Amino acid sequence: MPPIKLHRCSYTFLHTDLDACWKVERALKEQGVPYEVVKHGFGKGGRPEVVALSGQKKLPVLELADGTAYRAESSDMAARVRAGEL
Repeated sequence: MPPIKLHRCSYTFLHTDLDACWKVERALKEQGVPYEVVKHGFGKGGRPEVVALSGQKKLPVLELADGTAYRAESSDMAARVRAGEL
């Protein structure tokens, strides 16, 4: 099975809960979920690739193995990863 793709901002480096992308990435790491990072530019900009994938421009977005996208508030996304509900 191909890994999940984590579409996240390119500037995730603080590794705190203030960083939405890091919250989700940390949950994936903690659960041992194989994933691949797809970085998107600094700032909110247009993000046409993210819009094409998920219908909106906010990050993070999880692209699942079947090609569908999952996007919610980062705390909800992390909780779903930890619950094994992907």
